[in-house]
Amino acid sequence: MRTSESLHGVTETATAGFEWGLWLGVGAGVVMVATGTIGVVLARQSENSYAARNRGRLIYQGAALSLGCGVVRGALSLLTGGSERTPSPGPKPAESDGGAGLVDVLMWGGLALSGVAVAALTGWGLWSVRRHRITKRRRRQALERSHDTVAAAYGSYLGDVLEWLDRPSLSDVSVAETAALVQALAAADDARLGDDLDPYQKAVAALRTSWQAADDHARRTGLRQLPPAERSAAEQARKLLATALDTGSGNEHERRSMYAKARKLLDGILVVPPQAVAALEDSHRLALAPKHL
Repeated sequence: MRTSESLHGVTETATAGFEWGLWLGVGAGVVMVATGTIGVVLARQSENSYAARNRGRLIYQGAALSLGCGVVRGALSLLTGGSERTPSPGPKPAESDGGAGLVDVLMWGGLALSGVAVAALTGWGLWSVRRHRITKRRRRQALERSHDTVAAAYGSYLGDVLEWLDRPSLSDVSVAETAALVQALAAADDARLGDDLDPYQKAVAALRTSWQAADDHARRTGLRQLPPAERSAAEQARKLLATALDTGSGNEHERRSMYAKARKLLDGILVVPPQAVAALEDSHRLALAPKHL
């Protein structure tokens, strides 16, 4: 009888230990799935496809472990008649109660620790994702400010006829530096539309370099690329335009006349940018008479 009772107690203890191991397997699988999910999110945020694939495999492995242990635990529960145990015919030794209590403590403690780990990992993952998004947004804003600064400076130049006459080669795409600037502006505009910031950062850096090179070249060159007679005409046109833009230098008719003379001097020498023409004729009300258009 004692041998039977001892064997029954050992069997119950082994079964409880096995169940405890299965519960730990379920918890470990859940932790693996949570860790893998967070890893995939972070890898995709950093655009690391290799790390994303590795974390994805961890999700599948954790799901398989958790599901497998759960299925085995369910089958064991069916075979043993659920949580109910067949009472032993004699009084149960005190050691059995203690062993079962220890198994319960370990089992539920393991599940509790697994839950805490999952919650901690999930919270850390969400915090990391939020921090990454904030960093990415600030990085994009800084790049857009730098991009807009160059675009605004070039637009301001094209819209100011006096600045244009000081360095006309900055609008001449036959000049290598100016052609590179125009291409860099288009490339930065295209890269700005994408979500990947690395190409955009390279495009903005190239734009700033191109702008500096083109502006420096135009300032050094000035009007020196023109023959002496054309250079003299351009300089005279600049003086006329400066007077025409000075609202205190004469009446509107006189200012329009100066503007017409300046445009006539520049014809065949330099092509005034459309933005500068619009600024003169719209903002400063210096439109030419219809016969000059």
